[in-house]
Amino acid sequence: MERKTKKWKNDHDVLKLLRAREVYPEYAGIVQKQCHFTEALLKRLGLEYELKGHQGCVNCLQWSADGRHLASGSDDTNIIYWDPFHHKKLQVIPTPHVGNIFSVKFLDSNDSIIATAAGDCKVIVQNVHEAVSKEVPLLQCSCHIGRVKRLATCPDQPMLFWSAGEDGLVLQYDMREPHDCREEAKVFVDLSYATEVKCIQVNPTNPNHVAVGVNDCFVRLYDRRKVVVSNVKLKKSCSIDSLKRSPVVLTDTNCVQYYSPGHLAKENFSLMNFKLAATYIAFNSAGTEMLVNMGGEQIYLFDVNSTEHINEILIPTDVTSKKLNLYRPCCETMDSSVKSDITDMSTPTCLCEYINRAEKLFQRNWMGDTYAALRDYLLLLQHCPNVVKVHLGLIKCLVTLKWSKEANEWAKFAIMKFPELKDSKDYSDLCGTIKFLSADKNGDGQNKIDPQEKVLRQASIDYRSRYVGHCNTTTDIKEVNFLGEQGNYLCAGSDEGVIFIWDKYTGDIVNALWGDVSIVNCIQPHPTACFIASSGIDPVVKLWSPEKENGEVNTRLVKNLPTVVEDNQQRMSVDPFETMLASMGYRLSNQFYQGQIGMSEVPTCRTS
Repeated sequence: MERKTKKWKNDHDVLKLLRAREVYPEYAGIVQKQCHFTEALLKRLGLEYELKGHQGCVNCLQWSADGRHLASGSDDTNIIYWDPFHHKKLQVIPTPHVGNIFSVKFLDSNDSIIATAAGDCKVIVQNVHEAVSKEVPLLQCSCHIGRVKRLATCPDQPMLFWSAGEDGLVLQYDMREPHDCREEAKVFVDLSYATEVKCIQVNPTNPNHVAVGVNDCFVRLYDRRKVVVSNVKLKKSCSIDSLKRSPVVLTDTNCVQYYSPGHLAKENFSLMNFKLAATYIAFNSAGTEMLVNMGGEQIYLFDVNSTEHINEILIPTDVTSKKLNLYRPCCETMDSSVKSDITDMSTPTCLCEYINRAEKLFQRNWMGDTYAALRDYLLLLQHCPNVVKVHLGLIKCLVTLKWSKEANEWAKFAIMKFPELKDSKDYSDLCGTIKFLSADKNGDGQNKIDPQEKVLRQASIDYRSRYVGHCNTTTDIKEVNFLGEQGNYLCAGSDEGVIFIWDKYTGDIVNALWGDVSIVNCIQPHPTACFIASSGIDPVVKLWSPEKENGEVNTRLVKNLPTVVEDNQQRMSVDPFETMLASMGYRLSNQFYQGQIGMSEVPTCRTS
């Protein structure tokens, strides 16, 4: 029986699974997991209903554990408790917050205890049923001195949770213990000397592992068993700047691993770069994969258990035994006509297609494309190390990335392997550029990172897959999530108001829907059904479910997808402040002057 169960677990034929369930009732759970989110259902997603009740941007959504209820938090400082399947507003929960609510979490299985974090630097825990009667909150923490952007709960200890603040602190709370802001805060992670914390997530299968995202390109993974929670007296009179104890970033010895896309890690390991920020982290249900929505860049998937980092894959060698572990299984069939410049151009089925893809990525030159092409060339070198074209393509990528040292090493390696290259104009031109880059390395005075910290950053785990199409520059609360128990698809919102859904394995965009007039920040899939809740700048919560196959046109489908994606890539290369102003101007002029809204109806939302 166990062998049969394993067989069905990996079957993606829905009809087969349904028939198996009739014969083997014990397979019902497997069927439910496999049918949770399928491509056929995702392609039929449409807007089912808009839940109205908030008076400002809806910045956070949270499903209850059983999926029966949904909580939403807004700029209006209220939490609304919904019955989404009956489209009912069950309860408006006022909070003592005086700033935009950025995060909401249920702390118990009965949905009776709810925690919120907000822009007023406070964390509040309330009993849902007593909130309306204005009872004193169960917890009202004012320990943070910066906006609190995210909360994270512990799967195996419901009353244990953490808050991530822009003061650079991650604080720990245990509702079973007394908390007094006049005494000392329990600091789990202190990054106040260097950065702001933007997001936090706990591994669902290994709650000892806590991932923290900040306003740089590095996601830090902590092991709770190695962290000593410190008691720190925080004074509200302090400023965030006063917490920065030193201009030199000290090494965070509690961090067990860094994760970062290789090109970003290499370019930023010695710099304080605040142009990037991890706005959201999500683990798959097995806890083996981690998605990161990188503000100012693309979406990346990391293998939590990988040991491969950028330094290991840039060392010239003949036939390397190292495996890049690229997440690209071969497809049985692939129509070349469906390859599009709006994704990573699907999964190659042969080495020639890897070469073609690398060349196309290099020519397209969207954010991260050159490094993605470099990864393809490195993979090709494992299988066809004697192809000159591959070596030249690799060197060209390194030159474009301005990695002069690595480019020089690979150029030397190539001329030893292929002496005939000394007569090649392409090769001599590349060598001339390398010499120019090497001479231009005069430093910019930004190296402020402790030497030991540099080593840790350089040892960051590289990504396994990336997903392109969306734009994440205007707000710093934009999410990304796996869809379903199997996590075969993922979804995220975008600055222009589109919801994107990708195939995890191929990187293809499965569906794109207009989800907001301006920006979609939150995407929360239902825990057991093909049902999604989304929110953003609009003061409503939108519910998405598969539409009937009756031939009706889905008005929410994005028809000009290549144009939208191309525009998004252009927007990400522009200064974020200019992008925000342009977006705001476009929105107001098009809606106000067309009489669709009045100025008093424009919801306010504090951006990044």
